[in-house]
Amino acid sequence: MSDVIESGHLHPITAVRRAWLQLSVFGWFAWDNRDVFGKIADKFGAWGLAWAAAVLMTALTAIVFASWRKTAFTLTADHLDYRYGLLWQVQRRIQVSQIRTVDIEHPLFGRPVGVRAMTFSTASGPTKLAYLGPHAASRLYDAVVVQTGAGSAKERGGEGIVARVATADLALSILLDAEVVLGLVVGGAVSFVPFVLSGHALTLSLALPWIRSAWRSTGKRFPRHHGWIVREVDAGYRTEFGLFNKQQYTWQRDRISSITVHQPLLWRSRNWVRVTGGIVGHEDLLLVPVTTRAQAEKMLVHIYGPDVLKAMDAPERASRRARWCTLWWRSCAFSRTQHFAAGWRGLFLKQTVTVAPVSRVLGVRVTQGPWQRLHNVAHVTLELPGGTDVEAVNRDAEEAAEIAASMRRSCVQTSLAGAPIARRAAM
Repeated sequence: MSDVIESGHLHPITAVRRAWLQLSVFGWFAWDNRDVFGKIADKFGAWGLAWAAAVLMTALTAIVFASWRKTAFTLTADHLDYRYGLLWQVQRRIQVSQIRTVDIEHPLFGRPVGVRAMTFSTASGPTKLAYLGPHAASRLYDAVVVQTGAGSAKERGGEGIVARVATADLALSILLDAEVVLGLVVGGAVSFVPFVLSGHALTLSLALPWIRSAWRSTGKRFPRHHGWIVREVDAGYRTEFGLFNKQQYTWQRDRISSITVHQPLLWRSRNWVRVTGGIVGHEDLLLVPVTTRAQAEKMLVHIYGPDVLKAMDAPERASRRARWCTLWWRSCAFSRTQHFAAGWRGLFLKQTVTVAPVSRVLGVRVTQGPWQRLHNVAHVTLELPGGTDVEAVNRDAEEAAEIAASMRRSCVQTSLAGAPIARRAAM
């Protein structure tokens, strides 16, 4: 059995957070039956009622304390165990080698107490430890990062900040998101036109879903992405963000299956893009909410090495046959090098380019529908373990077969080579 590296209990406030429903029900019951308690006070006196309340509160406190004592974690070199439950005991075991990212959240209302919430993302889903004290969270975080073989979580003195998002740029980018603007205009018209035509105030209730959607697409994004900073550390990269709930997560470059660069319509005049990454357990991990294309390319070089730009600088457009299968055939492109593959999609509201190392490709799929067969074109999909797959959309059938065959050979060659793509590309 492996030696225990770190172990302990969650913060005592965890039990109170979990028992809020029971405490609320008890408070409501006491208030709803206050006349009964008044009769008890008349019969046994105020001291009798006080003793009964003290006994009941002591029993509730004992249950909360016992629940807290049953909630614990243990970290070894092989796995992380998380145990909780008083009557129904649950134990979750996470293999340390399968941890993809480690997220730390500083909740707004827990900040005065100094508690942290930690989330460990794996291929099977996230596991959350809420809440830990500041020292326990720091020790567990450092120990997990070391055990995953990523080095340490300390910043590299010579590298520093990889990307930083200014507050003004973040606010303007949300307002200039074409999908958000179109959704707000259409939703607002659908919600308020019936009121203008009928004059009945009841029709304003149609605006409630629109208000909720507007908040999620604009107001909620700003405080969540506020203060976005990406730092390079020995463990890989650490992202810090949040206005009210301070959060941070650490991810490793060799865990990134693919990177997608998004450019909405109204961002093109400023040459802004949004960068997301694919990690198993984190299908669309936001790397940077808004940045310039030049800074995004620098970040790609940081993660994958300089060879990644060769795949992104030479897109091969789809042939004219594709115009019979899609209106946006001019924006469909594909590119490949010895180590990377990239696919382009989108024309009007958003343009996207997805790039991935060939070594991360799990399979190659060729699809051809009836209409595509008529025009002799086909799709080629490079399947990845997480995130967005790389697609070669509406290529000539002969070219699609050649792309699939060459990508299968490249997958075999890179798998036999066995070297991480980021290191190999940087050589």
